[in-house]
Amino acid sequence: MQKGIRITEPERLTSGPLSAASASPLVGQIDLASPASVVEIGSPLRMQQAATIASLYLGYAMSMVLRMIPTVAGAAIREDPSLGIDLEVWGRILAVGTCGAVVGKFICGYAADKFGGKLTFTVGLLIASLFVGVFGFASEVWMFRGAIFVTLMAQSAGWPSMARIIINWFPPRQYGRVWGILSTSSRVGTLLATFCLGSLLAWMSWRGMLWLAAGLGIATFAAFSLLLKERPDTANHLSDDPDTPAGPPPAPPHPLHGTSLSEAIPKILTSPRFWLIAGSLMGLTILWDFLLFVPMYLQDTLGLSAADASQAASAFPFGSLLSVLAGGFVFDKLKRGTTAWVMGLLLTIATGCLVAFLVLPHFDLSSRTSLWISLGLLFVFGLCVSPCYYIPMSVFSIEFGGPHSGFLIALLDAMSFAATAVFSYFGGGLAKQSWTLYLSALLAVSVWSALTTLLFMLGEARTRRQEVPA
Repeated sequence: MQKGIRITEPERLTSGPLSAASASPLVGQIDLASPASVVEIGSPLRMQQAATIASLYLGYAMSMVLRMIPTVAGAAIREDPSLGIDLEVWGRILAVGTCGAVVGKFICGYAADKFGGKLTFTVGLLIASLFVGVFGFASEVWMFRGAIFVTLMAQSAGWPSMARIIINWFPPRQYGRVWGILSTSSRVGTLLATFCLGSLLAWMSWRGMLWLAAGLGIATFAAFSLLLKERPDTANHLSDDPDTPAGPPPAPPHPLHGTSLSEAIPKILTSPRFWLIAGSLMGLTILWDFLLFVPMYLQDTLGLSAADASQAASAFPFGSLLSVLAGGFVFDKLKRGTTAWVMGLLLTIATGCLVAFLVLPHFDLSSRTSLWISLGLLFVFGLCVSPCYYIPMSVFSIEFGGPHSGFLIALLDAMSFAATAVFSYFGGGLAKQSWTLYLSALLAVSVWSALTTLLFMLGEARTRRQEVPA
């Protein structure tokens, strides 16, 4: 055995969907979190895993900057009289961008499974960066629509690509914590876009801000392509030490192992588990995209400037940054049945935040007081929605999708983005008429999300009990 590494076999993984990564010869051979597996801190494997997480973190944070930066510029774009873009037109521009994300999910999900996560993610970063720059040159509505369509289409490569790379690098029992860590990169990227780059609007044009973001994206693309590895070196996983005790036989292959995509799709679509998580995710994505309207909501209801409104909206991703990091570790530790009720409670609180936004204008509060209450509500809303949005779908896609996990994530995201596109298309019109109408519709979506998420997680708990051998 190579000096500095001591590896023993982990306990046998459960069969069925819970052993999703067993199709990979590099997964399931060690478990860094298991008492039955020992890997010294300074081992090459541990360092490679840390480097992989760092690379994915950097790449996805920048990917989210590129996704969010057009919406950060939205308030300033609306204020430009030469463009003639009002709230309703802007909502339709966002809807077109969401349609691009739907198309991109299918393209990038297939590409991640077919060509690997690194190539798919790297190309997506480059294209998204270039078209954020194009968005900065736009002067007509059709140009804004075309640029945001391609930007979000390319940015869609991130999540399915990361799923493929995680399968190559980590054992199943670490999925929750790995996704929890990486999910915070999404929030870091959103904070960078809304707070840091958004603050530049106070002394820089919205076009200059977009071009700066595009330049940062191209620099990240170069670093990402050099740092990330698709999979670890086999030598760092395997040991030929004769003193290493033989472990139990490997878990059975994943049920979808060896199937073509055309064979896997009917099995996916006939699963009630798939439709429950799809319903949950559609509602949660609409709730998450409330962030796209928050700067304009704060402008219209509190009279904030474009720069202040963009910075104030950062309370939303800051709350989610804290919750998804802790949520991944909690997800791995709690039983799925317990997690179901925790997530049901979180989404009930998020629904209460929307109720508070709905009634807030009816109180005779100063603008300063209303601002601080709004910031608190946005913080709690992000804190409650994010772990429910990111972690169950990500873990389910790897466990259930196995060798087709990239496509499964893409399919779920595409369905949720399609629902969001419809909501954004009509939501802009509702907000133009009255923010009360918009928030009432969002409140109904929040109730739907809480119910479907609870039912999905309770179903996952039953499935897990059936799959774990007595």
